Amino acid sequence: MKNYFKWLLTEHKYGKIKLLLLIFGVYQCVSLTDDFYYEYLDGMPLLPLIVGYIALYGFTIGIALQPYLLYKELNR
Repeated sequence: MKNYFKWLLTEHKYGKIKLLLLIFGVYQCVSLTDDFYYEYLDGMPLLPLIVGYIALYGFTIGIALQPYLLYKELNR
């Protein structure tokens, strides 16, 4: 894992930006999950709630996995 972060921060072209976006995505997941739920309780339809969760968590998982899968493929 230490080698991955070294590679991400030094050799990956957008590694520092991706790390900042990952931190931002995790922050958004923590802060917006309650907001989505409270909006649903106030009468928001179910479909926008599901799409919001997919977009929020999909962004975070995508930002986390893309450089990791690239690193894993380069080390083969």
